[in-house]
Order: sequence, then structure tokens, then C-alpha cells
Amino acid sequence: MLDLHRGRILREVARLGSMTAAARSLAYTQPAVSHHIARLEAEAGTPLVVRHGRGVRLTEAGRILVEHVEDVLARMADAEEQIAAIAGLRAGRVRVAAFPTAAGGLLPDALARLRARAPGVTVTVEDAEPEQALAALRAGDADVAVVFRYPYNPPDTDGRLREVVLGEDPVRVLVPAGHPVASARRPRLADLAGETWASGCARCRDHLRWACRRAGFTPDIAFATEDHVAVQRLVARGLAVAALPRLALGLHAEPGVARPPVAGTGARRIAALVPAGPRPPAVAALLEELAAVAAALPGPDSGAGADPGAEAGAVAGVDPGRGLGQVAVQVGEAPGGGPDGPGQGGQPVVAEPDRRAL
Repeated sequence: MLDLHRGRILREVARLGSMTAAARSLAYTQPAVSHHIARLEAEAGTPLVVRHGRGVRLTEAGRILVEHVEDVLARMADAEEQIAAIAGLRAGRVRVAAFPTAAGGLLPDALARLRARAPGVTVTVEDAEPEQALAALRAGDADVAVVFRYPYNPPDTDGRLREVVLGEDPVRVLVPAGHPVASARRPRLADLAGETWASGCARCRDHLRWACRRAGFTPDIAFATEDHVAVQRLVARGLAVAALPRLALGLHAEPGVARPPVAGTGARRIAALVPAGPRPPAVAALLEELAAVAAALPGPDSGAGADPGAEAGAVAGVDPGRGLGQVAVQVGEAPGGGPDGPGQGGQPVVAEPDRRAL
């Protein structure tokens, strides 16, 4: 019997036209994809792909198989939807891949609300940076991907995914409490041009470089760690300055760290992505709870960077009184990357908020 998982891999190879691109999309190695295709060809008893230029194309047998794989997957999705509709929220499973800050700052409250509403629904969560979360979603290994992107990053939707925006997460500059910038009346990012920096994941480091270039300098990033507690402790000990999203600061506020209202640091957009098409009730319910929790978290500042009630030089804290941002804004597919950002192209096209999208 032909292996359906390998059939999914063949479908991705057909969609992208190369083993390498399919491996990147699925977060596999290229040899692993080649191995799966070879095994599938052995099961089929005939070649399914042939080399074509720098990539591959399907043989006639491969095209037939991909058509049937798509038909089988569609039928399975229909069956799952019907079964879930019958069961309602008395049963169900949701697999979530989420970046670590969301796993700590959004999901616990959302899952607690979901359990109170639908105790029969099982949810599993796996830490994954945006690229890995999206790969898991595309491979069918996750039902929901909670990701973030900056304004110049292209939308993560590709026709097969739907994005539900949860809100904007402003980026904060962190300095030691006794740093001159901590008490400056009008602190500027350029005032930190000669400092040593600590930063987080690859996307976060790219954003820091982008913001600093706009301020006229290139940051000296000596410490690269995805541990936000470690970043704050480096700052508290006077070893570095840093920039972290406010959601991360809501999880831990290290004594001796100040957050001056430095302008020009930007914000990241937090979103949940799901496969396009009808949503299982358990997935729809989780999205509703995520949106509710996000709406209760601190929102973007109306000013350049300060938290309401946070004086320059004050120890980091959050204002729980305002929402994280617009809920369920549908983002259209548009070229990513602003003229000053790491990418190329225009800003994302944002439609009006639509709570029905949840």
C-alpha cells in the first residue's frame, strides 16, 4: 500500500518543483526528501519524478498519484470535519506550534479558558520559532501556528493558510537602571550607538539591525540568545543593552533594568495561522480564546515608546489595562519587505477587523 505521508511529500515536491525547496518548506533535509520519494517510487513500482533543469517534474504516474493524494487528503479532511461537528466540543484535538514568548504569554490563559469551556478538547503545544511552526503546519504536523513577523517581513500566507492577527507587540529598549539614557528626557536610539547589545532569535536580531540602521548605526550584537531572562540579566549586570518585545517583558521583569521611552524601535505582529478552509470546532474555539486573551494584554502605545505610568528609568513593568491590538484582522497577500527593511516590496495589505473570521 502506498504511504500517504510520502504522498504528501511528493505533493510538496510537485508544488515547488524541487527536492530542495520541498525540504525547506517541510523542515526536512534534502536527502530525507529524496529518500522518501525513492521509497514511494519503490512502492509504486515506477518512477514518479524526473530531473528537469535544476529541479524535478512529475512523470505521468507521479501526476496521477498526486491527484489521488489530494483527493484522499480532501476526503479525510471532510470526514474529520463531519466527525468533529457531530462531537462538537465534547471531544477534539488541537496541536499548536508557537514561538516561546507566545507559549508563555498567550497560550496558558487561552488554554485555561478553553478547558473551562470544553474540557473534552485535548491541546498539545510545542515551542517553535515562526519558520519551524509554519513548516509543521504545512506538513500537517500542527493545526495552529502562532507566529510573529515584523512589518517588512512578507505575509506567511501562501494560499493554503489563513492568518488571524492577534495584535501588535511593541519592542522595548532595555538599559541598566543607572545608564544615562535611562533618565534622559528625550532618549534616542542613536544615543546607544556605542553600546554592546544582547538580542534574541534571528528575526529579532534582523529587526534590531533594521531599527539601528534607521537611527544611523550598526549595533554591536555580542550576545545572541533566545532566553529573554538571560538578556535581561545581561542588561541588569551592565554587560549590554537590549531590545525585547513587550510580551516577553510581561513574563519576567529583572530588577535593575530600565525601559526608557526610546522611539523608533517598531513592533512585531502576532498572528495565528491555520489551514485555509473550514475549521474544526476545537480549532475555532481555541482561536476565539487566543483572541480574547490577546485583547486583554497591553496594546501598542499611542506615543513613541513609553508605557502608561512608566517613568523614564523605571524598572520594567506592564500596564494590564489595554488590549494587545486589533483582533482577527485579516491580512491580504501582498509583497513583503519595506524599502528600509531586510526584505523588498510594500507593506502588508490589512483589511478591516472581522471577528467572524475566528
